[in-house]
Amino acid sequence: MENRNFWNDVAKYGAVLGGVLALSMLFESYLSLSGRAGLMMLMVVEWLLVVVVHYLLLHRYTRRYRESFPVEEGFPFGRAYGYIMLLSLFAGAIVGVVQVVYLHMIVGYEAYTAQLMASMQSYLSTMGANASMEPMLAEAFSQMQTAATPSVLQTAWGGIFNSLFFGAVFGLIIAGVLSRQPQLFDKEEE
Repeated sequence: MENRNFWNDVAKYGAVLGGVLALSMLFESYLSLSGRAGLMMLMVVEWLLVVVVHYLLLHRYTRRYRESFPVEEGFPFGRAYGYIMLLSLFAGAIVGVVQVVYLHMIVGYEAYTAQLMASMQSYLSTMGANASMEPMLAEAFSQMQTAATPSVLQTAWGGIFNSLFFGAVFGLIIAGVLSRQPQLFDKEEE
């Protein structure tokens, strides 16, 4: 019974986290494809907000998981970190699926890169790129045009990797804060 609740919680909380990250990815794609310079600052604010929400959700779900263990048993760092990585894996799988559907089925990867280059050129023309940057930008655009289309698995792995990376970094902090040693004796007995 306990194992079933564990996997249900991991799937449920991972789905919530994955939904937040997938919506963020879609919103950031919309902003980057718009080509409007004013929206780029909004993208930075949104990214920072999502990083904070991602951390807070991982912290909350791990704290909730810790409460299922008695004080006498403790809550080791490894258990907390493993739980965070499982949540991140589930969330990353959702983000990966959303990326595949969006980039390969809805928009199309070639259309996405063409729109992205057009919006970058529009953004750079409004910002005024200097002459020393033009060869570097021309090289970047050339590489984007000639780059091979990633496979569906590569696209899905991109979402999983990003979620696991942030989970690994946040997990070090959260697991360090929430882990606790077992209390073998009551305070009153001492």
